[in-house]
Amino acid sequence: MPPLLPRPALPRTASISSISSISRALFSSTASHPSPQQIPPESPLFINVPNPPQDQSIEARRELKPIKGHLPVPRQVFKQKDGHLKPRDDWLARSAPPPSSERSQNPPRSDVQSWKRKMAASRRDNMREGVRALYARKQLFDKKRLEKQSTLLAENRAAATAPEREDDRLTRASINSGTFQTSVLPDPERFSRATDSLAQTTALQSQKSEVRRDAIQELYMKARTFIVSEAELEAEVERVFAPDYWRKMGASAGGYEMHNIWDADGRPQTVADMLDDLSRTSSTAVKNLESEKTRTAKRQKEVAEELTGGKLDEL
Repeated sequence: MPPLLPRPALPRTASISSISSISRALFSSTASHPSPQQIPPESPLFINVPNPPQDQSIEARRELKPIKGHLPVPRQVFKQKDGHLKPRDDWLARSAPPPSSERSQNPPRSDVQSWKRKMAASRRDNMREGVRALYARKQLFDKKRLEKQSTLLAENRAAATAPEREDDRLTRASINSGTFQTSVLPDPERFSRATDSLAQTTALQSQKSEVRRDAIQELYMKARTFIVSEAELEAEVERVFAPDYWRKMGASAGGYEMHNIWDADGRPQTVADMLDDLSRTSSTAVKNLESEKTRTAKRQKEVAEELTGGKLDEL
């Protein structure tokens, strides 16, 4: 913070009036700006250097004086729909009517009563003049605001619709005229593409229909083994979950006793296994020793299913 200002020295031969004036200056509640002669030369404030509005330094904030209190928000007197009716005499008469009692019609009985009546009449007159003055000020503000908005709108419209300046035309970059052609032209091959898309969609729909028909046919063929009663369900559960279910199925392909589904069917068949089965190079002896009759029967079954469009019983 800046150094303290030096206190003025009192002369020995000071008079009472000078002492009282100095005391009033020192202890007065009214803030007074110090003159340049009261700032010592060693102070940073000796040379008055103005700070820019964007300055956020401590020195700039220190110079700002705190503002005590705040201004109240002004009321919008003419906010309602009937705001334009308030300056009229009938509205003012209803808002501040004159006294209508019998006692008010009699002459005042004392000076105090006379003074009170004068104050009441003054308040009614002030209310009327205030409402009319506020309405006139509102009309003036609305007129100025409307003129400002109209001027700004006219300037913006004139700037938007103004022709290109000659210096802008001479200094702008060259642009190909085809760049400004932003219209989307129709595809010349749109009809052939639509025909191809229709054919592709028809093929997909027919394929889905065939798959759905095969599923329904397979469901029909396997319907004979469906469980439709509780007795059949109980018998099937007793058969499948019997302790010796896997032992009853015999030995596995390797000659070992079967204990689970992996011993019975082996691992899932891969593409390499299918190729080995076709070329008879499988590592499983059962597949290699399969007769041509069995292979031909499987192939004939697949061909018959394709020709009839339905599933057949397993061999």
